[in-house]
Amino acid sequence: MASSTLRFNTSIVTGTLNTVSNASVTGASVFMGTSFLKVEQLSAYLIVTAATSSITVKPYWQVSNDGTTFRMIHPDSQASLQLAVATGAENVTEVVEAPQGVKGYRYARCMLLVGGATGAAADLYSIGYSYRQNFA
Repeated sequence: MASSTLRFNTSIVTGTLNTVSNASVTGASVFMGTSFLKVEQLSAYLIVTAATSSITVKPYWQVSNDGTTFRMIHPDSQASLQLAVATGAENVTEVVEAPQGVKGYRYARCMLLVGGATGAAADLYSIGYSYRQNFA
């Protein structure tokens, strides 16, 4: 039987949403595996400070097989579409589960779409990942 270990809030990317408007910020890529699935139960651990009054921050997932060309992957059919995790004047910590379809790709990452208003220096984010890592 293969062994595994729990990874919590790893591969953290942090930053400011200063000057970001109707665009996305990128989380680190998680290598899912090639000959066997190295990562199970992938989720993004998000910390967002939305200080600008009319800003919205919405998470979504992307996948890739080469680590450079990423495409959006939609939530599982039984899951609702992702709602904004933060809107103006909020500090939020959320966990966002990856869609099951990420298992069919070598890489997955969480993105944050910023809309509503242009981000300011006080609008901050952190994207980390939690998952179970399998060993052959």
